[in-house]
Amino acid sequence: MTQTVASGSEQNIQVAIRRALEGTPKIELTAVFPCEGPFEVQLPVWRPGRYEKGNFGRYVYSMRGKQSDGTWVDLKKSTLHKWQVPEGVQTISWIFFADLFNAGSTGVAEDILYINPVNCFLYHPDHQDWGYSIDLIDVPENWSVATGLKHSDGQWHARDVQNIMDSPILAAEALTHLSYESQGIPFHIWIYGKDQPDPDSFMKDHIAFTESQIAHFGSFPAEHYHFMYVLPERDVRHGVEHEDTTVIALGPSAKSQTKAGYDELIGIASHELYHAWNVKRIRPAEWTPYDFSQACPSRLGYVAEGVTTYMGDLFLFESGVIDLQGWCLLTERLLDRHVNNPGRLNCSVAESSYDTWLDGYEPGVPGRKGSIYVEGAVLALLCDVRIMQLTGGEASLQTAMRMLWEQFGADRIGLTESDYWSVLNEVAGAVDALEDLRFNYAEGVEDSWDDLVAAMEWQGLELTKTIEDGRWHVAIINA
Repeated sequence: MTQTVASGSEQNIQVAIRRALEGTPKIELTAVFPCEGPFEVQLPVWRPGRYEKGNFGRYVYSMRGKQSDGTWVDLKKSTLHKWQVPEGVQTISWIFFADLFNAGSTGVAEDILYINPVNCFLYHPDHQDWGYSIDLIDVPENWSVATGLKHSDGQWHARDVQNIMDSPILAAEALTHLSYESQGIPFHIWIYGKDQPDPDSFMKDHIAFTESQIAHFGSFPAEHYHFMYVLPERDVRHGVEHEDTTVIALGPSAKSQTKAGYDELIGIASHELYHAWNVKRIRPAEWTPYDFSQACPSRLGYVAEGVTTYMGDLFLFESGVIDLQGWCLLTERLLDRHVNNPGRLNCSVAESSYDTWLDGYEPGVPGRKGSIYVEGAVLALLCDVRIMQLTGGEASLQTAMRMLWEQFGADRIGLTESDYWSVLNEVAGAVDALEDLRFNYAEGVEDSWDDLVAAMEWQGLELTKTIEDGRWHVAIINA
């Protein structure tokens, strides 16, 4: 397939976005590609942070190309998420459904424009180095715009496909903005919603866990960072990590003013910030770089999400955001889910990581699989305690994560299972220090309860479980 490609600085895709609020909320996108057909354009089939096919093509109402004589023609598909662009066409226009307000979606209303480009932006499969320039053509000048993208000459700019697909945009008529600095890095908190958490407490807790995480890693991997909170009047609880941004959705917005809702927001925020190192940089080889055109299964989901779940909660404790009792309550909830899921005894957490692409975010067949978040966090806890035991408290799982950041994450070297366990064993002081944990609980389906009891006991905590109405209930007591 031949095409004419523009040269130099013109190799930039120009995208204009307009809200379409008549009837079902939608957005209209128009993109000018720096080449003339024939070529193909691709819509992502999945998004980072949710390791399953998103099938975003189902949200596309129409896809048209503008011919050289100014007329528009419907584009034909070559696959479910790819369209053929005929010769002479540079400009493409499409309409996308925009009435979802979870943390990885696209949604619009009279007072908000919220876009995850990985849902709705087209890219040229053969030119993923091309940049993007974005016009928000119907966003009023008095609205605030939150995004990690660079801004100049009235447009927002992305350096390439990997950058644009990892850069959500939140624009709203009323957008609360708080900011702070940690280790010279500017951090921004943006909040959309009718009801919002107390700003002073919110800022204080963000500063605490941010400074603690940066101190343990030794540096921050981005030039700036944005916490983007979407608090709609619909039921939602969700967070998604990005290179220099996270979007966290919780609704209805009044939840954020309750203790439980506030604690959820802070817990998700600590989890997502930890992802700035783990997953966004310390990343499985299968996701380095992201291939948005197809499923990309990996057996390391338990590191991506399990370690992050464990560390996100641990850093709330380390930073003083919660006390020991608060950490015990979070861990009790985690272990409740663990012991009440028989699937962990059927499918290993490494296999469950691979199979998220089948049914990882659905209940699925009863008792078939484990959770990369829950079983992964339990394994992280056991690894953490083992390393501390073998090193007399001189090292921990976080020591290993910092080493992984320095050896793999900083230089964007894809991580393998062997790499991960080799570093953990090195930190623990022996080549086979954690091999039983890997064999039994990462690649195997052994019951972890006795090891959990022993790990808690070593930390001065008593772990018990009782059964009531056919369900196990876990308790952690400060012995």
